[in-house]
Amino acid sequence: MNKEQDSTRDEYPVVKEGAVVEIKVKGSRFIARVLPVADRQNAEKRYEEIRKQFYKATHNCMAYRIDQNIFRYSDDGEPSGTAGQPILQAIDGTGVLETLCVVTRYFGGTKLGTGGLIRAYGEAARLALERSVIVKKTRRKQMRIQFKYELESPIRRLIECFHARLDESVYGEEITMDVSVPESLHERFVAALTETTNSQAKLIFK
Repeated sequence: MNKEQDSTRDEYPVVKEGAVVEIKVKGSRFIARVLPVADRQNAEKRYEEIRKQFYKATHNCMAYRIDQNIFRYSDDGEPSGTAGQPILQAIDGTGVLETLCVVTRYFGGTKLGTGGLIRAYGEAARLALERSVIVKKTRRKQMRIQFKYELESPIRRLIECFHARLDESVYGEEITMDVSVPESLHERFVAALTETTNSQAKLIFK
């Protein structure tokens, strides 16, 4: 497997711009909001902000998935399993990570039953996710490299070869570069850097 294929393995879909979609079911309004979130703390904070903003709503149900292991959902007073789980299933159906979806319900006077609630929350979330802008993000490891000026050209070639991202360069007595390397290429990049510079570059992992 070449470096191009390896770096592609590190890619995963995330929401760049979330959408807001409203559907009506038997008088009830279901308003789904999709938001990009960085981590669990960010997701919980954004959810609480929405709950406070729409405190007059009957329910503010939600789900988020950060990665394969970090996720949560809430029925916010709806019958267990009728709101949060369908929202999470909609998120997982798209494969996106680092994503929060909140579906706000204003009760319209007619009870929908378990099946009706599952369909309504799931459909609202699915439509909002479909209308969101989704892009690919790369899992990366960050490091700082310090080296003498004569090593700049070969190190820049390595950065390009390994599909790394140069985040910042500082020129002083030596050059300091902050670099983000695709996760699956990290060990090979470090080995190549050590060989290319004859161990003269100093590595600091962030």
